[in-house]
Amino acid sequence: MKKVITIDGPSGVGKTTIGQEIALMLNYTFFSSGKLYRYISKYSYDEKNYKYDKFKLSIDISGNCTINNRKYNDDELYNKNINLHSSEIAKNSTVRQLVKTSLLTFYNNIQNGLVIEGRDMGSVVFPNAEYKIYLDADENIRGKRREDQSDSEETIEEIKQRDHKDMHRDESPLIIPKNSVIIDNTNKTKEETIEEIIKKLKLQ
Repeated sequence: MKKVITIDGPSGVGKTTIGQEIALMLNYTFFSSGKLYRYISKYSYDEKNYKYDKFKLSIDISGNCTINNRKYNDDELYNKNINLHSSEIAKNSTVRQLVKTSLLTFYNNIQNGLVIEGRDMGSVVFPNAEYKIYLDADENIRGKRREDQSDSEETIEEIKQRDHKDMHRDESPLIIPKNSVIIDNTNKTKEETIEEIIKKLKLQ
């Protein structure tokens, strides 16, 4: 059976960067689940269509997404408006089920292992994954990292608000998944974090 490595945690802990590096090392496929929420957010906002149960969301084996026959460039998905809107729709149970179904189908279609990051990957989408990681860091450090990544499009205060929403929503709140390896990388470099993950999970 294909292996799955889940990486959960709040914003600014480096889930995407670290996940991509680990996938490259292991020759696994990498995917960021947040991209699907941004796709749904972009489409529903632009089309003023909130009938989520009618949406058709898919991911091809190369990781390219399609929603109701529409595709978007990354620069259309990563902006302040989509950040706020995707955080809101993530509370919706129909949206979360749509994302989960799309991710499981994607996993079934790929040939190799999967490294996947998000906020409920190890707790809800892949609860039986053999390898689970929960990354965390001081919220001010995380906020500074996100500010730098977004060229100050996203403020530290906005990061704190999003974390609070993610942790306290009714549907699939951000939690530490059962049996996950917890790593605080407040004072760790990307390389040190990856080294610790590889060592603790015995991936090599």
